Amino acid sequence: MVTVFAVPSPGLVRRLLDHFAKHGPMWLTSRMGNRRTAILSHIFPEAMESPLILHCVLMIAAKDLLKYDSNVELQASAVEYYGRAISGLREALSGEQLANEPTSGAIISGASPAYNIEEMTYALKTGNAKFLMTVPAGMDVAVPAAREAGIPTERIFLLEGEKGEYISVQDLVRKGRSYGPTGQTTPFELPRGKSNRDVCGFLSFSSGTTGLPKAVMIAHHNVIAQCMQVDQILRKDVNKSLAVLPLFHITGLVHQMHLPVIRNSTVYMLPSFTMESMLATIVEYQITEILSVPPIIIRLLTDPIVSKYDLSHVKTFSSGAAPISGEILQKLEARFPWTGFKQGYGMTESCSCITAHPPEKQTYEYAQRAGILVANTEVKILNTQNGKELGYGEEGEILARGPQVVMGYLGNEKATRETFDSDGWLHTGDVGYMDQEGFLVITDRIKEMIKVKGIGVSPAELEDLLLGHPEVDDAAVTSVPDDYSGEKPKAYVVVNAAAKSRLATGDAVKSVGRELIEYVKAKKVRHKWIVEVEFMDEIPKSPSGKILRRVLKDRERKRESGEKRLVVRDEKATAKL
Repeated sequence: MVTVFAVPSPGLVRRLLDHFAKHGPMWLTSRMGNRRTAILSHIFPEAMESPLILHCVLMIAAKDLLKYDSNVELQASAVEYYGRAISGLREALSGEQLANEPTSGAIISGASPAYNIEEMTYALKTGNAKFLMTVPAGMDVAVPAAREAGIPTERIFLLEGEKGEYISVQDLVRKGRSYGPTGQTTPFELPRGKSNRDVCGFLSFSSGTTGLPKAVMIAHHNVIAQCMQVDQILRKDVNKSLAVLPLFHITGLVHQMHLPVIRNSTVYMLPSFTMESMLATIVEYQITEILSVPPIIIRLLTDPIVSKYDLSHVKTFSSGAAPISGEILQKLEARFPWTGFKQGYGMTESCSCITAHPPEKQTYEYAQRAGILVANTEVKILNTQNGKELGYGEEGEILARGPQVVMGYLGNEKATRETFDSDGWLHTGDVGYMDQEGFLVITDRIKEMIKVKGIGVSPAELEDLLLGHPEVDDAAVTSVPDDYSGEKPKAYVVVNAAAKSRLATGDAVKSVGRELIEYVKAKKVRHKWIVEVEFMDEIPKSPSGKILRRVLKDRERKRESGEKRLVVRDEKATAKL
């Protein structure tokens, strides 16, 4: 008998999701002369007077986002404002003005500002990008990456600032405005026979263990569903949030960009992270719930600057994206005993949360549990050996199904079939169980992805890189625990005969190890840097040639046994935010 743990969606959420599926991801169209009604102003009219985004000292009211021009007809929402930019883009993309041609529905893919040229090129090619928007500080990577991806220079646009002859978004808006009211690109409409479950709105890159990061296709429906699911279990008195997480990450995309609009709450955006700016913003605007990740929580416990700020108004700490240890939670409760704690469990493939803590359970007693199921979500636990469905308290692989589960991987049908089965179940690759109170408890990961500050790092990607080094014959990468980052990559390396002869002395071992550490630093973004290199005679593998990572992890746990090993650690690997 199949045991499926499920939480039904309240009627309102189901009705809204059905409505969005029929009417499209962005618009409820109603004729008021030549006006259109934005979804937000139609469903949440009370939000129109409220501050929506606070960036540095700029506050924008939702009603002001609906303005176009005082002497032109109102065209609702910020989407219409940037619709002028889309109209302006037509000329840049096609070389000619295409009046009144409807847009085809753009897909947005965020990219880390820490990407190097190789990584940015891969993201652009994999996502089939047609143009790139960036800032002046990112041009050193953006320009050569775009060139490698086949994107012409004239299709690189600046979101802010100026640099040479590059076109800015403001230039595009002015260009679009020059076409006049009748020359504007019309809003996107769903293709006939399609719902917003079938229309990809975002691409977000998720690392696996079998190769380079995969482009996850996130439907408009997924984002809408997740926002409504999470909204139901948030405290209603929380109307301010601090955005400190990357907006290209699924948590930032949903919880910092879209969820606040649903909740009619204010978002405080930090242009760049420092402990001083974060703490000052929390105190100045009396933010009571802190959405964070384990590295920031550790800084709150260890950085002496924290004592200079009065955080007595903070009610709840919220964490996600990576595991947090029981020891850290004990220290957090001791330092801030008046606060509560909550966390969520999910991944890019589930558009963030599968489970989360409801308000009445946001205590340290429940802190190490992953939460209860969000609305309209099902979970089942399968025995990892025989696939048998399991019951309460029985540990196995976690499978999830719900409206937030994404469309699949762009251009990777094999990986899509392996992760999303024909019945709509997402195979998470994580091991855990459901307790009698309905809380999901995560105990292990089948997938060997390394989580550095909540960001996935593929061991296979680093192994491929190391195998490209002229002195490396074989390599394996696994995670090692790190109090600050959660986990960090460690490399096990078999060098060739020429290099092996150099390992006779301690100084030579350090030299080769440091050379490999610097080799990875030169090729990969910071969170992918290896923190340690261990030299081995042979990488443990199965008869079929698969790396036995568990053997390596067991070896790591037994390293105190006194066995002589050749290990070189990156002494500069002090984590920074």
